[in-house]
Amino acid sequence: MIASVITDTSIFFIAQGRPWTLAVDHPAFEQIKSRLGEGCEDENELVRLADVRVAVNDATDGRAVLSEDGLFVDGEQMPSAWQQRATAEPEATKILIVSPGDQVRVEGDEDAPDGIYTVGDVDNDDLDKRVMVESEDGFLGFVANASIKEIIKD
Repeated sequence: MIASVITDTSIFFIAQGRPWTLAVDHPAFEQIKSRLGEGCEDENELVRLADVRVAVNDATDGRAVLSEDGLFVDGEQMPSAWQQRATAEPEATKILIVSPGDQVRVEGDEDAPDGIYTVGDVDNDDLDKRVMVESEDGFLGFVANASIKEIIKD
């Protein structure tokens, strides 16, 4: 069991050998409170919820770094809108590790039929449709980030 103190306005717990303190305005406050109340013993899950920097790092296989200076992917600074998205929704940064030449599995896109596509280009300024794909059948266009269900790396 993870040692914790939970009040209406704060949470204190110990995970991965260090103390964590969250105020009620933390984006994951209720989720962490609930998980601790359920007896969650997964320290990694709680740390990802408590520290957005860890969550971004995990979502991008260590390729993205979120700091007070911005969001960097493979050393390249992303537009500030991505930093804001990463802070609010760290799992959404997974799309930032897609590169031209990769293959992706697309499902449920309003324009592209479900299938496997090759990434032709990326637009880091577009928060919703970052990835342009090409198919063997001749489809060419940007797809919604949410419709990319799998990134297939060589």
